[in-house]
Amino acid sequence: MEGSCHCNSVHFKFSGQIRAIVNCHCNLCRKMNGSAFSTYVAVPAQSFELTSGTLKTVKVSEHASKSFCTNCGTPIYNQNPRLGDLKIVYLGTLDNAAKLTPAINIFCESQLIWVTQLASLPRFEQGVN
Repeated sequence: MEGSCHCNSVHFKFSGQIRAIVNCHCNLCRKMNGSAFSTYVAVPAQSFELTSGTLKTVKVSEHASKSFCTNCGTPIYNQNPRLGDLKIVYLGTLDNAAKLTPAINIFCESQLIWVTQLASLPRFEQGVN
């Protein structure tokens, strides 16, 4: 599986089996990504390969670090030693993200109340003018 950042300078691939596809509603994910929740795939760290570009890694909590493109800031993955040998790769960076479906929601105690109502909102195929 392959992926990239927004500006296309960072490219990566991984070949290991996806361990989980998750929507995370924790406060840390919400703050780090400026979104209501984060969707990611957990993959074995040893199967992840950065094929081009440069990442910057910052410590975002006592246990977690976040790696992102140094050019456009796209978050690529997180790591947390408490999760063992896994890289937590953001689903939106994957070339075939539309083919993957989250299997679980975690940290629902922190979930924004309106997230459960998203399916009932008006839908537009493109932006609203």
